[in-house]
Amino acid sequence: MPKATLKIRASAHVGALLIVLVGFAARIVNLGGFDFWFDEVGQVLVGRASSPIEAIRVAADHLGATPLDYVVTWLGVQLLGENEFALRWIPLCWSTLTLALLYSAGERLERGIGNWSALLAAISPLAVRYAQEVRFYSLALMLCALTLWLSLRWRRRGAGWTVGVALVMTLSLYTHAYTALTWPFIAWAIVCTAPGRSKQLILKFGLAVALAITIFAPWLLGELLTEQVPPFADAAGFNFETARRILAGWEMPNLSPVSARNTASQPLPYLIIALHVAALLLAVYQARSSPLWIGALGIYALATLTVVLNDMRTGYFFAPRQILNLLLLRALFGGWVLRQAAATFQRRHEWSAALLAASIFVIAIPSLASYYANWRYKSNASEIAELVARVNPTAHWIVPGYDQLTVNYYLERAGHTPVSWRTFAGEKIDPETIRLSVSGGAATIVVLQATYATPQALDILKTTGFEVIWPADGVTGNEHFVAPGRR
Repeated sequence: MPKATLKIRASAHVGALLIVLVGFAARIVNLGGFDFWFDEVGQVLVGRASSPIEAIRVAADHLGATPLDYVVTWLGVQLLGENEFALRWIPLCWSTLTLALLYSAGERLERGIGNWSALLAAISPLAVRYAQEVRFYSLALMLCALTLWLSLRWRRRGAGWTVGVALVMTLSLYTHAYTALTWPFIAWAIVCTAPGRSKQLILKFGLAVALAITIFAPWLLGELLTEQVPPFADAAGFNFETARRILAGWEMPNLSPVSARNTASQPLPYLIIALHVAALLLAVYQARSSPLWIGALGIYALATLTVVLNDMRTGYFFAPRQILNLLLLRALFGGWVLRQAAATFQRRHEWSAALLAASIFVIAIPSLASYYANWRYKSNASEIAELVARVNPTAHWIVPGYDQLTVNYYLERAGHTPVSWRTFAGEKIDPETIRLSVSGGAATIVVLQATYATPQALDILKTTGFEVIWPADGVTGNEHFVAPGRR
């Protein structure tokens, strides 16, 4: 192999290592600095099950859940305890491994896109967020990347890899059923990258898919049989608001005042828009030479639509985390665009590629900083539990009602007895409800998320004898807002 080629490959590997280290650093910031929130508590509590079998039974009771990451959490709790930093270290490792797999798979798809794809995933606030939660999203994304990487390795390996890919596919399904949405792209990638052997490889891939689905079928059928929802329970769910949330979830401009992440004043959302548009234009302009990316864009759009339609079918709300697996496709076609841009710049200046990479990282800093500073996605349940224990009120009200799980979890963890919470009807705060809650002079505490701590709600609390005692400097993000009853 020529020395120049070896030098280029060595440089690419060094760049990949730096990107993985940057991604790791972005994910470890403040990893244990905030409490478990509702979804995390629900999974951490599985760690108290008597056995992995019991953990699987608990997972079966969670809507739409699959059990693999619950078993991983069970093992984590047995080995590490219920420590925020330690348990979040597990998804952080999955997320960091994803970056390495993206680099290697990207290079096998098309020389030069691996580093760019890994860089886009490394700086994604969405990927960073779910690398810091005890949930199954990071493991699912890593298994999608591993499936792609193994599938592309078929060009050099024997038929035994069919079993290996089937095993990884099965594990991915038992982590999150939506991982299957990346399989059409993987099949298309096999066709496009190994045209001389595509028929043979697609047959092997199809066999792997069949094996994985067969092994997953008992769980899937059990979930469908116990679902008990009417067809298209939320037939109006695909609307402008859903579209806005999809776009905002992919780090695009978020015009809503609810979240500070990726707002219209930050540069990263516009870079993501530019990559989507540029990928589409380039794929059409270079149609003969880029069938891989035309297919990737089409599968990306159809897979997103599939998730939204399934949410409509079950009446479940759409959340961007449900399509985190599709970051695999977006990072790859975004990397393809950046590779071409870098090649164009490189003809003019030797350091253009490095400057472009550095510029992308700088562009992402405001969005990442906003994520770290924004408590909308952080829990402060332990502080609320400490306050409840210190004030020791007679009556307890909480909105939304499900957050009683998190506060009681931290009460119990601190050695206090969990309390009995009530919530306002329809989660609406009205003067009559509050007056009834403090009748008889009972000491009362009200715990609100910022969504419900509107100026109107706070005025009602003040007129009925409440005074805010935490946080002292007012509501920030989606922190709990606490007010004790005063006679």
